[in-house]
Amino acid sequence: MVQRLLKYLLDTQAWIWAVLNDSRLGARARRVLNSLSEEKVGLAAISLKEASWLLARGRIVVDTPNLSWADWLRLASSIPQLDILPLTAEVAIESEQFSNKFASDPADRLICATARVHGLILLTSDRPIRRAREVATVW
Repeated sequence: MVQRLLKYLLDTQAWIWAVLNDSRLGARARRVLNSLSEEKVGLAAISLKEASWLLARGRIVVDTPNLSWADWLRLASSIPQLDILPLTAEVAIESEQFSNKFASDPADRLICATARVHGLILLTSDRPIRRAREVATVW
């Protein structure tokens, strides 16, 4: 079977909440993810760093009695439906093409730039990013 192109990119929180089946995942985002059959969803490589920082510092706690946070991250990032998109020169360049009013956080800019470079819709709860309308979003 021919693999379809990616259409969506998860931001870090959306990815973690989807893996944990957390109720904080937006209703529309949940419907989008549930509607994907054989289609993959993207994840910007920077989300791995962001998640490891949050997990290592206890900002996000996963209830997995026999797994360390590092093992959980390895499993969560290797699910077959996930396509991790690399940080490329084009993504780095695009991250500096947003308006001056756009999010200043480097990770947010790289995630949004990854979505724009690949023509993907970003699944994000981040209201300032959604309000800026500089990247297509769903929540």
